[in-house]
Amino acid sequence: MSEDRPPDTRADDLRKAGTPEPDASDPADRGPGGPGHARASDVLDEFLTHDHGERIALGDMVHILGDRAFGALLLMLSIPNVLPVPGLSTATGLPMVLIGAQLLAGRPQPWLPRRLAALTMERDKLLAVTARARPWVLRVERHMQGRLCALTSPAAERLLGVAVMILAAVLALPIMFGNQPPAFAIALIALGLIERDGAFVLAGLSAGVLALAIVAAVLLGLGEAAALVLHQITG
Repeated sequence: MSEDRPPDTRADDLRKAGTPEPDASDPADRGPGGPGHARASDVLDEFLTHDHGERIALGDMVHILGDRAFGALLLMLSIPNVLPVPGLSTATGLPMVLIGAQLLAGRPQPWLPRRLAALTMERDKLLAVTARARPWVLRVERHMQGRLCALTSPAAERLLGVAVMILAAVLALPIMFGNQPPAFAIALIALGLIERDGAFVLAGLSAGVLALAIVAAVLLGLGEAAALVLHQITG
């Protein structure tokens, strides 16, 4: 990431991003939330087809996703960690901690402070990983529907903010093999929020518990290895 903001140039189209053209059908008729509800794949399509500059600022991402609210932003920030792009875990983890805090506070839309909003990511890498994620999201969407609605209610979203904060904080740590599990859990929660599918939210929370256990095991293993090396050095 960088705070440099070079002049915008017209972004490459979906062909350069390596993804097929979006479905031409009306997205308003496809979501489980009924008419006017856009699906998770629509979020990715909108982002892929937007005219980006050479680098994409976090603030621009918030502006592009706009009324899609928290789920869309969490999905976009988790994808580079699920399909890992080296060096982006801390850069994407810290904003997700703040987003989780805003969910907990009950804010209607996500907001980033100016300095964080100015941070940028390389356009081609971000578009490429988003394009890679799109077919998987399309497959998952076929199994999503409005269910367990209590888990996507405003009150539940506040509690989900706590889970997102914890998982994002772990994701932001420079732990070997420790980024993908919490990112995957956040992505499931994000999909559940977008599609109003409490079953996916529940799956994300379960994956989050497993992710924390995996990271704890990794840290324990590293600690034991460090202690063994220290013991051998000191005799």
